[in-house]
Amino acid sequence: MILKRKLNLFEKNIKYKFKDLNFLKQSLTHPSFYIDSKSLEKKFNQFERLEFLGDRVLGLVVASLLFNKNINLKEGDLSKKYSYLVQKDFLYKISQQLSIQKYLLYDFNKKNKKMLISILSDAVESLIGAIFIDGGYRAAFNFINIHWKAYLDIEISNILDPKTALQELSQQISKKLPDYKLVNKKGPSHSPVFTINLKVLNLNKIVADGTSIREAERKAANEALKIINAKKTT
Repeated sequence: MILKRKLNLFEKNIKYKFKDLNFLKQSLTHPSFYIDSKSLEKKFNQFERLEFLGDRVLGLVVASLLFNKNINLKEGDLSKKYSYLVQKDFLYKISQQLSIQKYLLYDFNKKNKKMLISILSDAVESLIGAIFIDGGYRAAFNFINIHWKAYLDIEISNILDPKTALQELSQQISKKLPDYKLVNKKGPSHSPVFTINLKVLNLNKIVADGTSIREAERKAANEALKIINAKKTT
């Protein structure tokens, strides 16, 4: 059970006052909290239902905010921004800003970063669902607008992963794809290191290492983008 004092502190943090605190309690009680419990509360836990609702409300509001904020963007770029602003990693970022982890009731191996990101991002959607039920569309809209508005103007190039951003840039300038080549693999099988050479846009050959081929390619692409951006500013 979450103490009323803690719930009131959380309300101040998220800048929304609930008419019915039960909705907030439900949104902050993950099913894992009851994993070994025979309590009736486990049977009537609403977290996942609120998450389902919050996901749909978030999508509508973010789409609306982007549509009105970026009047010159085409559908493709709006979609890229939208996908970034509703993805789990971004919701996890919002959860950190809201300090949800301090208030959320859950029980699992907290050293599992992937699971932590999943649970906390789900909690953001559950919270949005609770606000929608408690205060309606306008309340949910205001909450999302407050906590997402700083990111609505984010550059497309900052949204794309380095490989995708570099590929689009290379095709735009030279009509050619970046050329990644695996040139070395070393280390034990349980902890290998891969070395990638990258040729793109007449830059000097770029070399990067990673614990996977994908990671090495991402690092190489990121280095290429840094070089390109540096040339733009000189």
